[in-house]
Amino acid sequence: MTRIWQHSNKMMSKFLFFILYSLFFITLTGCSTHSSDNGDLDNWWYLRQVDDLTENTTTDYVSKKVFWGYIGALMQTQGAGAGTYLYRFDHSGNTLRVHTPRHHSRGKGDPLLTEDELSKLEVHGLHLKDKGNVNDGEIIYEETFTVEELNSDRMVLLNEDKTLRLHFIAY
Repeated sequence: MTRIWQHSNKMMSKFLFFILYSLFFITLTGCSTHSSDNGDLDNWWYLRQVDDLTENTTTDYVSKKVFWGYIGALMQTQGAGAGTYLYRFDHSGNTLRVHTPRHHSRGKGDPLLTEDELSKLEVHGLHLKDKGNVNDGEIIYEETFTVEELNSDRMVLLNEDKTLRLHFIAY
């Protein structure tokens, strides 16, 4: 009888170990995966430098602590004491279109920025403009970048006017 009991306990221990291991594995992989086709773009990016190609100058952004983050269909910028903003974006090949800027204010429903507020985004490296696109009666402010470099460590963007080059490192 004790032999059957010992065998039963051993089987139960293996079964419990299997269940706990499975739950641990599911928890680990569930926290780190999401469904997105953004590739290396899905990350937090630290804006380190902005090159002004018209003035032939470089501005060091390290102390401003400006970050851009991407996940799924949302982009977020924050830092330099200018607040936190949310955007929609489209990324295809070497083109990144950023649009529909909103205040990050969950309690107020993340309201859209007005044209007068767009200048607040410049310290984040964005110069969104009205290009005549309208969605549900709302003007869509947007900016398109050429992605000059994008890998898991580094991203370099050139604005559509070819006047600014933004250098990021993965954070």
